[in-house]
Amino acid sequence: MNDVEKYLRKVSAGLYRLPENEKNEILREIQSHIYEAESRQEPVQVVLDKLGSPLKLAQSYVNIHSIDSGSLNFRSVLSNMAFFMSAGLSGVFVLPTLLIMTFTFLISAIGIVGYSIINLFIDLPGNIMLGDGVVLTGFSAVIVALIVGAIFAILAYLSWWTLRKYLLFISQRYKKLRMLK
Repeated sequence: MNDVEKYLRKVSAGLYRLPENEKNEILREIQSHIYEAESRQEPVQVVLDKLGSPLKLAQSYVNIHSIDSGSLNFRSVLSNMAFFMSAGLSGVFVLPTLLIMTFTFLISAIGIVGYSIINLFIDLPGNIMLGDGVVLTGFSAVIVALIVGAIFAILAYLSWWTLRKYLLFISQRYKKLRMLK
């Protein structure tokens, strides 16, 4: 077994979660890139070194697949975060910030609406106060809480959407950089 076959076998092992047809397409793409570089008289080992770790390259393809297919769940987000935090310093700040923002906005939306609804039935401390000493209670407080909760829910969605787009961008960038080296 030559070096290219060993490299592709390791990449294939890292792509185990992907459907067989996508896995084969990725392996053909990488193999084509290697043979194209060889045709330009680049030594095989130099090409493989430029591609980097076969498992990291495979992980970038898996990340792209999970983002594109919409199967990005909490576990895959954590997996992607671990990969990208090791791949670049921006991931150390951007990814955790976006994830924290998503959950903070979501919890705030649920908390505000839940608190105002419970406050209809049980007199809880704290009221919604508007300027000039106007205090909202009852259904008017629930309506304001629903509006504020909707704004927070939209912000949570936008944070999640930005996180997904960032992960996709970094995955594609990583793949492109590895293929161009």
